[in-house]
Amino acid sequence: MGKRKAKTKPPPKKRMDKLDTVFSCPFCNHGTSVECRIDMKNLIGEASCRICQESFSTTVTGNLSKHCFAIFV
Repeated sequence: MGKRKAKTKPPPKKRMDKLDTVFSCPFCNHGTSVECRIDMKNLIGEASCRICQESFSTTVTGNLSKHCFAIFV
């Protein structure tokens, strides 16, 4: 009788890196003044500056790519 073949386990899935929620404003160059929020219920992402009141909002896709806040920066 021969040995049973060992089954290899599949590699663990990679975690998706978390997106930054606070960064500097490209309009007024004030550090850590832009705040980002994602409303998953209404599928809307919003980035707004607390200093110069500049804001941007867009619809959020199911895969939550970095595209939604890359436009603001």
